[in-house]
Amino acid sequence: MSNKVNISWNECEALITDIFEKAGASRDDAALVADHLTSAEAQGATGHGISRVKSYHAQLVSGKINNSPQVKEHNQGALVELDADCGLAYVAIEKAIALSSEIASQQGACIVSIANSHHAGVLGLYVERLARMGYMALMMANSPAAMAPWGGKKPIFGTNPIAMACPYGEDPLIIDLSLSKVARGKVMRAANEGTDIPEGWGIDANGNHTTDPKAVLEGSMLPAGDMKGAMLALIVEIMTAGLARSHYGFQASSFFHGEGDAPRVAQTLMVFSPSNPTGTFDHIAFLLNEMAKDDGVRIPGQAWREKREAAKRDGINILASDLEVLKSL
Repeated sequence: MSNKVNISWNECEALITDIFEKAGASRDDAALVADHLTSAEAQGATGHGISRVKSYHAQLVSGKINNSPQVKEHNQGALVELDADCGLAYVAIEKAIALSSEIASQQGACIVSIANSHHAGVLGLYVERLARMGYMALMMANSPAAMAPWGGKKPIFGTNPIAMACPYGEDPLIIDLSLSKVARGKVMRAANEGTDIPEGWGIDANGNHTTDPKAVLEGSMLPAGDMKGAMLALIVEIMTAGLARSHYGFQASSFFHGEGDAPRVAQTLMVFSPSNPTGTFDHIAFLLNEMAKDDGVRIPGQAWREKREAAKRDGINILASDLEVLKSL
């Protein structure tokens, strides 16, 4: 018997919205987060989907997430600084998208730095929206410590995702990746299921390679690309938390439970509006079309819309245990 059940998109959104509103968030903020989590679940990013509801709820109830944030803005022209006020990141990011697109359309580019923030979900969903509006966008975020600097043992950096998108035909090019060799959620799942992980995913607290997922969670994830990935993770820490004067990964509290202070992590969004958009995006399409001539090459992000449309039509298959959690909150 399958451990998954089918739920309609609208029912999923409504359940999540009600949960967060009951926990103290405004109806609008709750609906905003519900839309993002449902979209993430529908397109297969389950680690940033429904599984996050229980931990967000606990943090809203405990006050670790501010349920009534007042997002503050300091505008320096092409650089905008937002303070998320320790609220749900989605609220500040929504404002960042509106401001950056407006300023980029006038000045050609805009950078938005978001301070005192929280888990941002699937970064690719934000840059995809901007690409569908006709912009090129790059976004990055830092997160609680999970990776040691290259050669070290103590986690300092988060898995620090990066996402980029630009217009390309009917569906944008969307690149979305974290900088650990694999998602930390895969290691957590293996630990919960009592199964080993492949060697090379992480090290234990003594710096030794291990296939024990629990040892990796107590030790460190390994970066994608080894030393180069670790350097990229450092770049993200500086370009997010450094720029925003927010918590670095090693200072940030967990996204997964209600105890402790707010994580106060950061995100940075960069948006570009070329002076000749048709010429620029046709030139980019020339590169992508050349790539696509190889039968084995897939242009990243092309299937996202199709998966979401299928979910809106046919429903979303989710874990039965996740649905039980939603109905219990």
